Amino acid sequence: MPAISSCESAREYAVGITSSTTSLWSSTNACRSPMVQPIRSHQVLVRMSSIAAVEEKEEGEVGSPEVERLYKELTDAVQQKRMPESHMLPTLLQSCATPTDVKLALDVVDRLRRLKAVQGQQKANHSRHMAQLMVEACIRSGDPQSALKTLSKKNRYGFTPCIDQAHLLLKHALVEKDTKLMLQVFKAMVANEVFPTPGSADLIIRTCKDAGDSELLFRMAKEMHMNGLSFKQPLYDIIISAAANSGDVNQVHEVQKWREERGFSHTTASAFSLAKALVIDGKPEEAAIIIDDQCKDAEKRDMYLGIMVKVWPLLVGAKVDEEGKETFLQDLKEKLIAMSVKLSQLGCNFKVDANEDFAKGKGSKSKAQEEADLAAPT
Repeated sequence: MPAISSCESAREYAVGITSSTTSLWSSTNACRSPMVQPIRSHQVLVRMSSIAAVEEKEEGEVGSPEVERLYKELTDAVQQKRMPESHMLPTLLQSCATPTDVKLALDVVDRLRRLKAVQGQQKANHSRHMAQLMVEACIRSGDPQSALKTLSKKNRYGFTPCIDQAHLLLKHALVEKDTKLMLQVFKAMVANEVFPTPGSADLIIRTCKDAGDSELLFRMAKEMHMNGLSFKQPLYDIIISAAANSGDVNQVHEVQKWREERGFSHTTASAFSLAKALVIDGKPEEAAIIIDDQCKDAEKRDMYLGIMVKVWPLLVGAKVDEEGKETFLQDLKEKLIAMSVKLSQLGCNFKVDANEDFAKGKGSKSKAQEEADLAAPT
């Protein structure tokens, strides 16, 4: 699935998810009692399938030669009511290279699962390793949507949803900067009780960051935080930095509160993010004190100050309406000058000149973002 060029469709998709995800997330475990075993009606129906149903052959498109060959051998074995050699299915999955190959692979795993059920095998579902191979085949073949089927508890193919499959898809979404796919995976995870981990959160937030969708980033971060998911420290830095670069003062303070709840001390990234919020709030002297207290590495402090003076105004100014932008930037410049004066009084030496270098980054929003990313946590 190609990465979407606009964030609008992803945002619209997110509204539907995040408006209902909390209830999904919180209710799935609450509804389950350890004394109640789920009725395996699906498995019962499968075991009652007729031999004819196993033997029926579906017509499909032509796949690549190796996949076609393996598909024929596997389906021939199923029709003869015998299990094929164990290496054949993994080899087929590893050979998939097109969406048609994926269709053939899904057809044969369904046939094999039904054959095992008819033969009375207790474990009719495929192994976790086989599920991962299926997801990898879908991604490699350019068909990640088919891989989403493996995350459904009611899928007909015999795959048991697990976090490994979800993470393979989330990693693909991150590489492609595909927020829509990321949201689909997230929704499938929660709906099928594959609950996100700190590793899931890292992939989700970084996808939003790399796609440049700070609004979605905050929404997903808040959704996961509200449902009790703790993040690793670098992820808090990414979230608070994104909030500061978009000028969202309330979000900066909220994320800082999350950090404090976890007992995290300031990093350079979090200290400068809080300083940016204080500058916007009209407290440049307090911003200078935070920087002086928390950023003792002179070289790193100098780099972050350069970004704050040269590039940050371009980023935060992009969020302001055109008619008010000039006034906003002039006010921001004066505050940054006041912060610089206070830093000098505190004994901090730095190269950047808040008056001469203000908003003198590379000029465009995209280039400014690239420059800001040099100072952002990774």
